[in-house]
Amino acid sequence: MARLPDLPAVARTLRRIPFPSRFAVEIAAECNLRCSMCFHPQMRRLKGVLPFELWKKCADEVASVAPATEVWFSFCGEPLLAPDLLLRCIDYGREVGLRAINLNTNGLLLERALAEPILAAGLKRIVFGVDAFTAPTYAKIRVGGDRDTLYANIEHLLALRQRREDGADVMVQFIVMDENEHELPAFQEHWLRCGATLKVRHQLSWGGKFETALCAPQEERIPCPWAITMMHVFWDGRVPRCPGDMEGEEGVGNVAGESIADLWARLGQYRDLHMARRYGELPLRCHDCKDWMVGISERIRPEDQA
Repeated sequence: MARLPDLPAVARTLRRIPFPSRFAVEIAAECNLRCSMCFHPQMRRLKGVLPFELWKKCADEVASVAPATEVWFSFCGEPLLAPDLLLRCIDYGREVGLRAINLNTNGLLLERALAEPILAAGLKRIVFGVDAFTAPTYAKIRVGGDRDTLYANIEHLLALRQRREDGADVMVQFIVMDENEHELPAFQEHWLRCGATLKVRHQLSWGGKFETALCAPQEERIPCPWAITMMHVFWDGRVPRCPGDMEGEEGVGNVAGESIADLWARLGQYRDLHMARRYGELPLRCHDCKDWMVGISERIRPEDQA
């Protein structure tokens, strides 16, 4: 079972920062799966693909202000639905000086012809959402996917990665749920043997919309690491208040017409409430949200087992 993070220790890492340390960009709002623990199947907002010029504006600002910011191509959609755009965005980001570009994907579209270009793109980290060891469990969680196709795609990428002197850290993610918890030992053994890093965490509540097994009492609540460190951007440039605001109902603006720094400052009113632990004054969405407990995941690397 994934362990709940040491919440006081997590809280000690949080501080007021003038610019997001993590920046998530939605390449495509569509998805090829209907995962049981994801909000996407319920999502009502307009779906589309990130305009490249909008990405350039974001990349230019991040590179000029805080080039070490962790940039993630992920949010509520599958980035490999637009592979040419994804590779173009990664290339431009590296060209302007972004130092930590990362990809989060369900991996089903990472065909063999795409694996080498993805590895050669200069990503810092590639995270595959897997969440199961056996095909029946995978089918329950990653609805619409094929376990064997995914495993073959990741194993092929790992084989290519091992031939390179350097390159992206390849991670396989396991979100612990009642349906899959019994498979974690076999999952861990398999992927560590293949040379992947494990990322193990609890299920998100998606702003209180989903039940989770997390049970830290409210009196132990800490400022939400997502809110304190991370900005999200929809494919059309809109900025939601937090990752639990999947529809953008509490959005604060649009990066097409405003700077990331100004939008981050506008979000500061919520960060200030978190840091002051005035949680009751936060928007209603925050009252039932448990995602502040899962801002840290457990990572297990092959060398840790040596």
